[in-house]
Amino acid sequence: MPVMHTVQMLGVIGAASYLAARVARASRRGAFHRYAILAQPRAGLPAMPRGYRVVELEPAALAAHEVDADAATRALRFAAGLTCLGVFDPRGALTGLIWLGTGTYREDEVAVRFHLPSGACWDTGLWINPRHRLGRSFAALWAGVAEWMDQRGLTCSLSRIADYNLPALTAHRRMGGTVVAHHSFLRIGSWQWSRTTRPRLVRVDATAPIPDLDLTGLRSIAA
Repeated sequence: MPVMHTVQMLGVIGAASYLAARVARASRRGAFHRYAILAQPRAGLPAMPRGYRVVELEPAALAAHEVDADAATRALRFAAGLTCLGVFDPRGALTGLIWLGTGTYREDEVAVRFHLPSGACWDTGLWINPRHRLGRSFAALWAGVAEWMDQRGLTCSLSRIADYNLPALTAHRRMGGTVVAHHSFLRIGSWQWSRTTRPRLVRVDATAPIPDLDLTGLRSIAA
């Protein structure tokens, strides 16, 4: 998108983040991510639309459907202990997914392990089939998340969203979601740096330690 239009849409910081990400990606030697950590209160989530249902999907059940995540990604998420929730429309078609977890979450886009508040879960990998994005699947999926949270006594879901992803941020704000922090990650070659992780600088390979990012200070958000 044109530079001036980008600034008008995203603001100066969001536009700078968007452009930095594009430049880093174009270099093919690095990456830049500036995440908004978004807190989604349980209280703002919708009720289940009539005719829809949300169920937990085990690996074999999920493998029977065409979804956005490939087999390797699905395997990694299940191995990390994430729960996959699937939404089915009134005709019985799987129309979307979301993955949820508690305690810690190992991010798959950058090298970091998020430590979560006790009253919160982590949501990631939300996907709605493009043919159903104008329907009720999004609301139904979040209604299912609300039920899952209620069963575990959780009051808030946390996630990371690119700070220039206006559609996702807007959708959460409509449900009462708020941005509670920002965290940036810079990768150059095989090295990653982030001011907010411990350690800050790591070599990104299979043998390197995964840096930690403690979000438990956000406990008041989940209260």
